[in-house]
Amino acid sequence: MRLLPHLTKLTAPAQRHLHASGGGRPHTAEHACPRVHLSLSGGAGRDYLLDDPGTCPRPGTAHAVYDPRVHLAYILARQGHDAHWLARFTDLPLPAAHRIVEAAALAHA
Repeated sequence: MRLLPHLTKLTAPAQRHLHASGGGRPHTAEHACPRVHLSLSGGAGRDYLLDDPGTCPRPGTAHAVYDPRVHLAYILARQGHDAHWLARFTDLPLPAAHRIVEAAALAHA
């Protein structure tokens, strides 16, 4: 069993699946799973998924890159952890951790 999907199901808030199409109706609007633009290895930045790619209603469409550390940091940021702690815990660059914390704050707004 993979840890992150299991952890996500245990810790994610109820509104986590709001970006999916509701009630089995066809999804007609352009869909974009939650993502953030980060530079993790000092190079050019790219979009990273904040959520589990398995929750996307359109798995065949082009998506951002999935990195388990970014997903974990997003979950923990939504639980109130700060960027400095997240950077140490997930081994992400501090600027990336700050962007993830900002994205988590917007998700709560």
